[in-house]
Amino acid sequence: MSRPLPKDEQIRTEMEAELGESRSLGRRATVSNVGKRLGVTHATFYRNYPDQIEWFTAQLVARREAAVTVNDMTKHEDDLDRLRRENTNQLSMDKAALEDKLQTLGRIASLDQHRRHRAEH
Repeated sequence: MSRPLPKDEQIRTEMEAELGESRSLGRRATVSNVGKRLGVTHATFYRNYPDQIEWFTAQLVARREAAVTVNDMTKHEDDLDRLRRENTNQLSMDKAALEDKLQTLGRIASLDQHRRHRAEH
């Protein structure tokens, strides 16, 4: 005599547990693991619960897409921070170089030199 198949509520509970555990342990969630939890063979599970498997697969896809989005956003923010630092450094170097060139070409004293000179007199 065969065992009764699990109810949809039991399957959903085990699927949610598998999704949660796999996330916390950093492993991939699989339908096979859900079947093992329930004591149902792979073939029986696929034959009798296609809607549940479809839901589970949709959860995996959504989780994967969310992870990609978070990774993309983090990478994007890191790139923006790096570019801001590079731009700030480049602008500082450009400003200093231009000031030096301006003083050399125009024989212009810097404001600091001018202020010191006025303070001395």
